[in-house]
Amino acid sequence: MTPCEKDTGRHDAGRRALALLCVSLALCAAGPEDNRTDIGTVQATGTGAGATAQPAPGTAAAVAPSRQPLQAAQPTSVIGKDYIDNNVPYSENFDRIIQISPSVSNVEPTGVGLQQNFQETIRGFRYTQFNNTFDGLVLPGSIGNLAPQTGAYFLAHDIKSVSVDRGPGTASQIGYATFGGTVAVTTVDPSNTWGVNPYGTIGSWGLQLAGLRLDTGAIPQLGGTKAMIDAEHESGNGYLTGTSTLRNNVFGKAEAPIGDNTVLTVEGMYNYARTHTPYGATEHQIQTLGPNYALNYDPLSQAFTGYNVDNYYTDFDYIGIKSNFGDGWSIDDKAYTASYYHNGTSGKDVNGTTPNLTGSYYVNGIKTTLNDAVPGYASHSDFRAIGNTFALTKDTAFGQARAGLWVDYNSGSSYKTNVILSDNLLPYATKATEYAAYKTLYNTTLTTVQPYVEFAAKPLPGLTITPGLKYTFVARGLDATIISSAPSTAPSNQSWDALLPAIDAHYEIMKGWVAYAQIAEGFLAPPLNALTVPAAGANPNLKPQTTVNYQIGTTFQNDRFSLGLDAYFIQFQNYIVAQTIAGNTSYTNNGGAVFKGIEAEATVKIGGGLAMYANATANDATYDGSGFPVAQAPRSTGAIGPIFQRDNFYGSLLAKYVGPQYALDETSSTGQILHPQYPIPGFYNADLALGYKLVLPKFNDRSLALRFNLLNIFNDHSITGYIGSTAASLPLLATNPGREVIFSISAAL
Repeated sequence: MTPCEKDTGRHDAGRRALALLCVSLALCAAGPEDNRTDIGTVQATGTGAGATAQPAPGTAAAVAPSRQPLQAAQPTSVIGKDYIDNNVPYSENFDRIIQISPSVSNVEPTGVGLQQNFQETIRGFRYTQFNNTFDGLVLPGSIGNLAPQTGAYFLAHDIKSVSVDRGPGTASQIGYATFGGTVAVTTVDPSNTWGVNPYGTIGSWGLQLAGLRLDTGAIPQLGGTKAMIDAEHESGNGYLTGTSTLRNNVFGKAEAPIGDNTVLTVEGMYNYARTHTPYGATEHQIQTLGPNYALNYDPLSQAFTGYNVDNYYTDFDYIGIKSNFGDGWSIDDKAYTASYYHNGTSGKDVNGTTPNLTGSYYVNGIKTTLNDAVPGYASHSDFRAIGNTFALTKDTAFGQARAGLWVDYNSGSSYKTNVILSDNLLPYATKATEYAAYKTLYNTTLTTVQPYVEFAAKPLPGLTITPGLKYTFVARGLDATIISSAPSTAPSNQSWDALLPAIDAHYEIMKGWVAYAQIAEGFLAPPLNALTVPAAGANPNLKPQTTVNYQIGTTFQNDRFSLGLDAYFIQFQNYIVAQTIAGNTSYTNNGGAVFKGIEAEATVKIGGGLAMYANATANDATYDGSGFPVAQAPRSTGAIGPIFQRDNFYGSLLAKYVGPQYALDETSSTGQILHPQYPIPGFYNADLALGYKLVLPKFNDRSLALRFNLLNIFNDHSITGYIGSTAASLPLLATNPGREVIFSISAAL
């Protein structure tokens, strides 16, 4: 037995012991009813991970940009509606909202909300390794890596709050990748009063946004039913050369009481986006052509802006019912569907050195002589997900029992072909066969089933213990014709499953001061490339990524202070590393890794409407054995700045620091880490936000809100992260967008 096998055995034994402990406690826990988890009266609004009670107005927790709630039993930061309304431009998405929080790194190279961003990390976990939920429902992304496209779904104006749960949560937290945490978004609710809300934004690089929200208010003839609809149009050129975005988004929500104890909720979001998409630039190009270089205006270049275009069509819809039946019984059920349709074109080796086509090729199956023809790809991918979540709770004399089930079925298709970008996208190949021009051509399915049970007990005053057990089953199906330009010999399906125990303890030391501890397991099934053979670097024997998370922390809140401190240790097994070279992504298990660190955040009210916010983290992510750092995992983060809020005026000056990291891992042919490559120094952003709300008392208390944002005040242009690689394996990098000026106006009529 190898040392690695011995370690695996020890981890398996520990997991079995943890599972047994959780089940035993769930069966035997006794104590008074758990008021911390009492659902109380029925609410229409869906909740995601980290849902918490709102802090009292005027307290330090209420003015905090990011706060650790007293109810949380794992490290959690909540960003509320006040911060979103006062600091976040309407053009933004949830990834911008959370960047102020501890251990979060996020930079948008094209400017705020103008493009999809793939650099979001939490504690060094990449955006493909943590969970995303909206109103408690898992939002899928690409069927290949399960990460949602932040630039293709909800906009900031329709987001009420975001919770960043830096851990796997309890057993009842559903999701594809909860072990890296959960970003839980809660959408806005319809207003109880009738209203019209026009709003708009203008800013740097041609940013324009116009929106209109309409609220019906509570309709007495329909038992208090209320509804709203919000429509937005956005466009902008972006900081990076050759980039642009056009986006239309519509969001609607209705809540209908049914009797005294039941509420029906219906929600829908529909989005279209068209972008000229950047793929990063080499370090040499950044130095010689400027930090904002991405695409160019030369029709003979593979980086020509007109050749690098993407179109996205998405929707997200659900119908939910939440009911309290009395005698301690309640249910929360949601049926949902979500879709993603993408088509686009791109250069074959954007900002690389691959030459254009000169010589003899088969174009549309006909042998043709080409001279300096621009090669590229035309691609399409889509999926439609349908699913249901069901949660049942029962309050008893011994505590609250919970059981639930999440079922999700996702089907999609994808293709990618070689085309001549400079000649009407004609397909080309080096031989004349039926599928010679195709890089990929396949249909795929993904089925996820997650039942869970947990019990929240309070055996001692102030102490709540919540053990639970979740079973997860994931099955991938693949019907492929071509994978990486070769006939497919991939298996038709593959599945993985696991039992995931979790237990947390939450203790109220005194009013406003709590401590907590958690042990929980995490799981993430391999990406679609696990089935794709003979894709470049494909590995059909990939194992699921698994984690064991250990976390402790404490939170203190009173009128003047909001303080949070936590520490974590995460043992990561079967770590999967992805590398993208010339559009081909390869995956491999790189053994184990350890993520550990300390996180703190605080808000202090100074007086007169002035408060100070700060957070700081020390994050360490290294591979077992070698001790090399995990790529794209910043070693620290921090934020600091004053906040002023008095009467109808708001102002903040907040700076965020992201520590040093490496761009990528160099691996051997067997998947061993050789050494980290391309160090990226730390960088920072400083942002100013000013706002004033003009109340119009003679017009039924209607108001006009004005806001000014100055982002990246000091015009920092640091390299911020790795996007991909050229065909010659040179890294393509992103930079910090330059100084950005944004004006916004919103009227409540």
